Amino acid sequence: MVSTLLAAVMGSCMVSSSKYEAMQAERDSLAIVASTATTDYESSLKTLNEIEEALSTIREAENIIMMENQEGNTNYAVAQIEAIDRTIQQNKAKIEELEKQLAESGSKSKQLSATINRLKGELNEKDTYINNLREELNASQAQVAVLTGRVEDLNKNVEDLNENISNLNAQSAEQQATIQLQDVALNTVYYIVAPIATLEDLGLANKGGLFSSDKAATDINKNAMIAADKRDLRIIPLNTKKASILTNHPESSYQLTKGDDQMLSLEIVDQEISNYLIISIK
Repeated sequence: MVSTLLAAVMGSCMVSSSKYEAMQAERDSLAIVASTATTDYESSLKTLNEIEEALSTIREAENIIMMENQEGNTNYAVAQIEAIDRTIQQNKAKIEELEKQLAESGSKSKQLSATINRLKGELNEKDTYINNLREELNASQAQVAVLTGRVEDLNKNVEDLNENISNLNAQSAEQQATIQLQDVALNTVYYIVAPIATLEDLGLANKGGLFSSDKAATDINKNAMIAADKRDLRIIPLNTKKASILTNHPESSYQLTKGDDQMLSLEIVDQEISNYLIISIK
């Protein structure tokens, strides 16, 4: 009887020990699962916080882009847009990886799912916004390029006009100079008052005491004559009592007048006299 009772007690102890070991193993397994779940949850929260910070940075960058674009710094704005786009794509990849990890771990957290969906939605909105802004900036840059081309064309036209004006001014100056020379030539009269012998020696009178009116202007010895503007020439003192005009002029264009000393002067009445006036005195 005693032996039978002892055997029963020992068998009961062996069964209790086996159950305890099983329960201990299950507890350890649950602890590992709980620890892993806690680690995954904390890792998920860390990823979500990183995405939140990235979105905050994107919002700040958007304001900078708008300010730079308004001030005309389109190149800087484009560079900022590209940087934001890279940030958006990087964080989209983070969310995809996080969703994959949660699916593999069998997580059913409604709070995590709601947060992930919210962040996905905001990233998609930012992606659309940035793409639209990029298109607007590209269009703006294209318009600026067109306007710049027009300004360059206008500047070229202005340069051409200024060059044409300079050429016209130069031509006008040359024409004015030519006109002045022609005016001087047309109104220059060459005259000389000298004895007949002197006039003959100078080739300004023939031996017969006459001036050859058919001489070319280049054949007339102007060096011995006095040049004057016929428009200003009024009186030529002759300092003699006898004088004769060898060149042909209308008698109404001049007259010989005597002074108190009986000396003659040639008074020009009509300035339309010829360009040569040769006066012989005795």
